Amino acid sequence: MMRLPGLVAVVLLSAGVTPAVAQMELGVIKGQVVDDAGQPLAGVTIKLVNIDRGREVVLTTGKDGRFYRRGLQAVEYEMSVAKDGYQPVADRVKLVAGTDRNFDFKLAKAAAGGAKEFEAGVAAFNAGNFDQAATQFQAAIAQAPTVAPLHVNLALAYLGMKRTADAVTSLEKAAALAPADPSIQFQLGSVYVDQQAYDKAVAALEKGLSLKGDLADPLAADAASTLGAVHFAQGRVADADAQFQRVLAASPRHAGATLGMAKVHFSKGDAAKALELFDRVVAEHPGTPEATQAATFIKELRKG
Repeated sequence: MMRLPGLVAVVLLSAGVTPAVAQMELGVIKGQVVDDAGQPLAGVTIKLVNIDRGREVVLTTGKDGRFYRRGLQAVEYEMSVAKDGYQPVADRVKLVAGTDRNFDFKLAKAAAGGAKEFEAGVAAFNAGNFDQAATQFQAAIAQAPTVAPLHVNLALAYLGMKRTADAVTSLEKAAALAPADPSIQFQLGSVYVDQQAYDKAVAALEKGLSLKGDLADPLAADAASTLGAVHFAQGRVADADAQFQRVLAASPRHAGATLGMAKVHFSKGDAAKALELFDRVVAEHPGTPEATQAATFIKELRKG
């Protein structure tokens, strides 16, 4: 499951006092606003509202993120610091005659719409309540329809509910929103395999591998092995053989590719080599679906 970015708290950095000219009768306020990375934020609005009289003073930060205003009445103010796309800060400050008040702020990115619903969906998913997870992810999507990972998580909830067609629809939407994300293509290809939509599976897996083709990466290796399995299911044994060989060259103990090569050898009539590889899958990957498949083949081969 993924996590949405931007769920960080706003932190008020400091509020100090510095001596000013002793005879000054009015207050001075100054400071700087930065983002999460400590970079100055220009165009931030600092609004000061005189609590006693309701009068409002508005300042704006410059390119260096700094603001400054002198000649303010030495009274208490409601202060807000805001910029589009960032979580605002609200505070109450009191200016003192003859004193500079320095306020530095860090503004965090505003939380994405649907963040609460997303978190509730993740909790439900982890608890195995896929219906509730889907409901929460749908609510999050209603608030943030262009966030691709939300559609991915909804697809995973649908898969937990055995609603494969709905999962495909959600993953296709995610892929359209984030066409350069290889992991979405890999997931989509895998679900197409479940539907036996092999041509679509090949297209999705090949697109993902074109974006992330380093088979030392486990996700890419799994996708390439799945692509080999699809080729094998379609009767393209030579293509399957080549794909499995590529994976094993990068990851010699890969369960899926080892199982795939065993099937390739079995299909070619080389029962001894197939049995050797099936035995290796069982020994190296006990308790996995690949080991279960391999054990079935071993039983049949040794029966003969």
